[in-house]
Amino acid sequence: MARYKSILQFRGSLDGLVFYQLNGIPVVRKKSGFDKNSFKTKDNYARVRENSSEFGHCSKAGKMLRHATRPFSEKSGDQFLYQSFAKLMTEIKDLDRFSDRGKRSVAQGLKTEVGKKLLANFVFGKVDSIKAFIKTVNIDDKINVVLEQNTEAEQIHLISVLPNYSKYSFERKEETMMVNGENRFSFEKHFNEEDVVYFLVLSRGKEVLAMGFL
Repeated sequence: MARYKSILQFRGSLDGLVFYQLNGIPVVRKKSGFDKNSFKTKDNYARVRENSSEFGHCSKAGKMLRHATRPFSEKSGDQFLYQSFAKLMTEIKDLDRFSDRGKRSVAQGLKTEVGKKLLANFVFGKVDSIKAFIKTVNIDDKINVVLEQNTEAEQIHLISVLPNYSKYSFERKEETMMVNGENRFSFEKHFNEEDVVYFLVLSRGKEVLAMGFL
């Protein structure tokens, strides 16, 4: 990109050059070789189209799950949470061995044990991982959680999320219980679908002490 001086003020393209205003200054650059129609139709762009489609899917899936875990996820203290979450979604999507390239999904990746572990191991910024506070979790007719004995938490919250990875929407149910020195908690099982994910939070007043997916 270069500035140009001329009596005539060009705008648009001419002989492979593009003239335009940038912050009030006339500049010129070479015209890009990118062609939207070629991108959509030509075989040599096939891999780029596949990557673009999957990247968009992972970004939307990450945004959906972050919104489903509000307001707690917003207290992570990480201004780049959306980036690290999109990266997590990409790693999970890559585990999809059932779908063709360009159509691999987070939903299929989460059906693998590795995918489930990646989600459960994700740390929300500066907030402690919930895994350090959990002794056991059992999901049957209810979601039964046993915490380690020593915790300063006053409340325990369980968010059950049923995501729709096609429409990027979700259903959500949240239960909150007072800890009061207890370490065993039994939550309702609101969804029976296999795509449901659980998000557990320990808090003290408005402060989030630990959080993460189960």
